[in-house]
Amino acid sequence: MNKLKKITINAAMEEFDKIYIHALPHPKLIVGERGLINAEKNNGIVLAIGSSSCSEFKMEDDFIFAKLRFNGIWENVFIPYEAVDAVLNDLHKPLCIFNFPYYEESSENVLRINKYPSMPGKQTEKKQAVIVKPDFTKK
Repeated sequence: MNKLKKITINAAMEEFDKIYIHALPHPKLIVGERGLINAEKNNGIVLAIGSSSCSEFKMEDDFIFAKLRFNGIWENVFIPYEAVDAVLNDLHKPLCIFNFPYYEESSENVLRINKYPSMPGKQTEKKQAVIVKPDFTKK
C-alpha cells in the first residue's frame, strides 16, 4: 500500500501546483517542534504541499519529508505512508480525492477497516443506542 500511496502522491504533485495530504495521528508522524495540537491529536492534520508553503519535499520508501510553514515558522515534517489517509488537490472544490482507508490487524489476525484508529493506551467506549418508544394510546 505504501508504494501505491507514493505513486499517487507523486502523480498528484506533477498534475497540480498544490496538494493537500490528510495524515492521521501516528507514532512516527512528526510535525516539527509544533507537533499535533488540539483536535489534530484525534482527527489528524491536513498538510498543504505547494510552492508557497513547502521549501523542501522528498519522497522516500517509508516516509515523506517536507519542510512546511506553520504561522510563518518553517518546521521539518516526517509523514509515514501508514499515516496518509487522503490526498486531494483542493479543499473546497476538489477535482480528485484519493482516499486510503486505515486497516488495523485484530487479535485473530484478520484485517478490519477502521476510519479513525484507536491510539495505543487510549480506552474507547461503545455508545448504547437510544431507543424511543412512542405511546400512541394518549390523545
